[in-house]
Amino acid sequence: MNRLGWAIGAAAATVLVCAGGPFAVGFPQRSAFLARQEPQACGLIARSSPFGEVTSCIDLGRRTPPLSGDGHVFLLLETGTGPTVVRVDYSGTDDRTFRATAVEVPTWEAPGISHDTGERIKTGIDGRGGLKTEPWAVHPVPN
Repeated sequence: MNRLGWAIGAAAATVLVCAGGPFAVGFPQRSAFLARQEPQACGLIARSSPFGEVTSCIDLGRRTPPLSGDGHVFLLLETGTGPTVVRVDYSGTDDRTFRATAVEVPTWEAPGISHDTGERIKTGIDGRGGLKTEPWAVHPVPN
């Protein structure tokens, strides 16, 4: 095989890997699943919040890492113990059998937090004694 043949083969392999790679790791299915679940994330958190009553929930966005089995939804909560930002981590892509856990995250990790809101959240975190770094189950909710 000459140089031109090797170059064409390498180019074809590159296109195949770049185009087929995301499908091979299930990215489109995970992204579609997360898009379906995102609108329901506030309801999941409201049922299982360790911060007291959730009086307001704002969806800050979602992330689907290309090589991970997980997807994340970020929520800004106003609760009985002050404001907080929560990341809901999803695993699985079946709408009935998926698992979701939540963890409080620092303001720099969440998308779209203004400086003023960040300062209110930091005050809430300090009032609660620090970040709640231990994840808790939000779906299925343990009895």
